[in-house]
Amino acid sequence: MALWLALIVAGLVVLVLGLAGLGQFFIYVGLILAVVGVVLVFVGKGNQKVGR
Repeated sequence: MALWLALIVAGLVVLVLGLAGLGQFFIYVGLILAVVGVVLVFVGKGNQKVGR
């Protein structure tokens, strides 16, 4: 599994747990993980060369 995909999935799971009532800390951690995963997707797409 790609790192960015694992971060997005983990972020969403932690976010859902935070929304379920485990604490506001989990909401922030989930959002941070999901955003880092999305940023890695865009950085990875920017590094790809045309024609490969």
